[in-house]
Amino acid sequence: MQVKSYCLAICMVICAFTTAAAQSVSTTQYIDSYKHIAMEEMRRSGVPAAIKLAQGILETQSGNGWLVLNSNNHFGIKCKNNWTGKSVNYDDDAKGECFRKYDSPEESWKDHSDFLRNNPRYKFLFDYAADDYKSWAYGLKTAGYATSRTYPQQLIQIIEKYNLQEYTTLAMSNKALPQGPVFAGPPVQRPEDAPAAREYNAPAKVNYPQHTEFRINGRKVVYVKEGTALIQVANAKNIRLSNLLKMNDLATDVPLEKDMLIFLQSKHKKGKNDYHIVAPGETLHDIAQAEGVQLRWLRKRNKMQEGEQPAAGEKIVLDGYASVKPKLGSHSVVKADEHKDLEPRKIIRDIREEIEKAGNPQASTPETPAAPAAPVAQQPAATPKQTGLPPEMVEELKKIGTNSGTGQYHIVAQKETLYSISKKYNITVAQLQAWNNLSDNGIRIGQQLIVRK
Repeated sequence: MQVKSYCLAICMVICAFTTAAAQSVSTTQYIDSYKHIAMEEMRRSGVPAAIKLAQGILETQSGNGWLVLNSNNHFGIKCKNNWTGKSVNYDDDAKGECFRKYDSPEESWKDHSDFLRNNPRYKFLFDYAADDYKSWAYGLKTAGYATSRTYPQQLIQIIEKYNLQEYTTLAMSNKALPQGPVFAGPPVQRPEDAPAAREYNAPAKVNYPQHTEFRINGRKVVYVKEGTALIQVANAKNIRLSNLLKMNDLATDVPLEKDMLIFLQSKHKKGKNDYHIVAPGETLHDIAQAEGVQLRWLRKRNKMQEGEQPAAGEKIVLDGYASVKPKLGSHSVVKADEHKDLEPRKIIRDIREEIEKAGNPQASTPETPAAPAAPVAQQPAATPKQTGLPPEMVEELKKIGTNSGTGQYHIVAQKETLYSISKKYNITVAQLQAWNNLSDNGIRIGQQLIVRK
């Protein structure tokens, strides 16, 4: 009986440990785990404990990143030419870059200290006072430790938010350091089928100030509730409605279908942060508003076309340019490439003429007076062989009819908006969105819309 109880207790301990290991690590847990070695390394090498902790938090996403979980690499140190140890491949600035792999976290922390201490380009850092974390943060960027333009600011923010300076101060004192954890080996690995890419925690929901102006990315903005017409905001802020729409990448002034950030100044071409992680259901326009970046520049920086939407969890570059296009979500609308250099209405007009000629040979004889054209539905059906057009194009044009203004479908032309199209067909914007499964007011040139049900 005692043996069974003993075995049961062991199983419970193992299960509890496994469950705990599978959970994500918080930043405070990460600090508690590594503050001791940060202080020990500061006394050994002179690298400030606050800097080491901040770099570890940033580089590993508080211990939750793919790289640290698969290599014990806490500081994103790449192999370089002089590395002879173990390594892993990981997509960072380029695809499949070589990163150092360690047998334990302690090895990574010591190698980071030696990496800074023994590399000539970081030598000037040790001329700064150990408690001058701001000079160290900017010095690391100057020496080329990271490519991120905002790397120093991120380190400083982490140090000040979590009061990491207290560990630098303690390490500088003559007091004995508290006993730290023993690092027995590498952490629990993720499943083998997990994608070899950096993983991020889902962004927390932001509670924006209500009924007052504030700033995002240095630009004035207000948080507007669902159902508000932007003409009201324009009048209240003494801004022309057309300018307000342009500032916010909106086509028309229709009552907002959801709460939205509305900028009172033109957004910037790049963001304050380096990237944005896409939340479930978030569109590229949502990201443009959340980060204060012009929508067209978001597309340009991420190699995306109009109508394409990123999948949840993808990284959207806000400063610089992505090496590859992010994975697209199911709510993307693919833009056709056929005849992309021509104006859509001209394309449709020319193709209709070809179909009419194929079905009515007299139409191609200039000397013969042309009879009034009958609707396409009453003419002999043109075949792909007769027109020389792709079958799918012929079928689409049969649906459209001779005059898109009287048919079931409408082809979006330049400068057209959902609002102008709804007025043309005497329907509402809400009907257009519902019939065409549109999640917002965005439409593209050449897009086919249902305008009759």
